[in-house]
Amino acid sequence: MKKILLALLSFFYVRLSYAQQFEPGYLVLSHGDTLRGEVENEFWEEPPTAVRFRKAPDERLQSFPAGQLRSVCLSTGRLLRRELLPIDRYAEVRLQYLTTGVPHKQVPESVLADVLVEGPASLLGIIINETKHFFVRREGQPYLEMAERHYLASQNGQMNVFDGNDYKSQLLVYFGDCESAVKASETVPFTAEGLKKVVQAYNLQCSAKRQAGQEVIPDKLQRARVAVRAGVLAGMRYNSLRFSESNNPENTLGGLNADGRAHLQGGGYVDVVNAGRRLALHSSLLVSSFGNRKPVAFAATPTVSAGSFEWHGTHVYLQFGLRGFIPVGSSYQIMLGGGYELNTFWNQTSVLYFGSGHSDFLYGFNGTPLPYLETGLSRGRFGLLVNGRLYETQNYYQYTSTDPITYTIFPVSLNVLFSYRLNANSDTQQTLAR
Repeated sequence: MKKILLALLSFFYVRLSYAQQFEPGYLVLSHGDTLRGEVENEFWEEPPTAVRFRKAPDERLQSFPAGQLRSVCLSTGRLLRRELLPIDRYAEVRLQYLTTGVPHKQVPESVLADVLVEGPASLLGIIINETKHFFVRREGQPYLEMAERHYLASQNGQMNVFDGNDYKSQLLVYFGDCESAVKASETVPFTAEGLKKVVQAYNLQCSAKRQAGQEVIPDKLQRARVAVRAGVLAGMRYNSLRFSESNNPENTLGGLNADGRAHLQGGGYVDVVNAGRRLALHSSLLVSSFGNRKPVAFAATPTVSAGSFEWHGTHVYLQFGLRGFIPVGSSYQIMLGGGYELNTFWNQTSVLYFGSGHSDFLYGFNGTPLPYLETGLSRGRFGLLVNGRLYETQNYYQYTSTDPITYTIFPVSLNVLFSYRLNANSDTQQTLAR
C-alpha cells in the first residue's frame, strides 16, 4: 500500500500547472477590445485554457477562457495568439505511449500558441503532452505542422525507440521554390532558433517584401523550472487515544484518554515547487511531546487491582507528500495537501501499574495507508495550517483474575501550525531584476 501511495503522489506531481505572478501586459478579446493591465504569468508549458487579468493590483481579478481571447502579450516578451492549427496528437515522445509504426492524424484545433516569428512566413510553437509542435505558414499557403515523434520498432530481436520526425523533408517540400530556405533546412536542429533561420531565410530572400519577419524574443530571465521554499513551523498538536467502553462491568480503563491534551511542537519544512508554482513536493520534520507525565489512576474492582498508567515521551515524525496552492485574490493562497507520515518515539515511557505488578502499555502511533490531510492559508512568507490523521486502531488487553478485558483505541491527531518561509521569493527577485 505504501508503494501505491508513493506512486500516486508521483503521478499527481508531474501534472504540472499554473502560477501566481502578475506582470504588465494586455489581452485582445475575440471581439477586438484590448484590455491593458496585469496578466497572471502562469509560465504555460501547454496552451492555456484560461488567462487571469486585472487592470491594477487593487482591482478585481477576471478570468478569460481561451476561446474569448484573440491574443495575450506579456511585458517579458511572450506573445500568445489564438489560431486554428492542424494538430497531430498522435505525435508522442513519452515512452509509455509509444507505438509501433508512425501514426498520423491531424485535427484542427483552436489554441493559444506562442508566436515566434511574425512576417510573410510566420512561425508558431506549442507543447502538447511534452511533445513540441511547430507551425510554419507562408504567403498564400496553409499551416505546415512539424512535431517531435518517436516510435517503437524491432532491431536485432529487441524493441528500440526511433526518431520519426521528418521535419527537414517537410521543410524541403514546403519551401522547395526558395533556395535559401532549402539550404537552411538541411542543417537546422528541431528547435525554435533553428526553425527561425529557415523562416527568416524565406522572408529575406523569397517573400514579396524581401524583409525579415519580426521575431518574438521573450526575456531570457525565465523562472526556474522548480523553486525550493524552506521554513520553520511552530504550533500545537492534540492527540486523542481514548479507550473504548467495554461491555465487561469490571472495566476500569473505559472512557479514559491516554493523552487528550495539546502539546507544543516545532520543526521545519521544505517545499520543492513545480514550474507553475501551484504544486509542490512537500516534506516537514516535526517534534512534539505526547501523553501525560503525571500517572493516570484508575479504581479497583473485584477482579482488577487499583493502579495507574504512564504514557509519555517525545514524538518525532517526518511528513512527505503533495501540497497544492490555489490563488485567492492577488495576495493569498489556499493550501491543500496530503501524504504519508513516518513516526519515531524518543524517551518513551509506556507502562501500566496494578497492585504490586506492572505490564507493557501502548505502542505509540502506528501508521496506516491513509494519508494525513492538511489545509491552510498563506500570504507572502507566512502561513497557517491545520492537518490531521487517523492512526492504526490498537487493541489493549487488561488482565483480570477471571477473563481479560479487551479495549479498542482509535488514535487521532490534530495539528495547528504557523509557518514562516526563511528564503526569499526567487520569482519576485527575478521580476525586480528585469
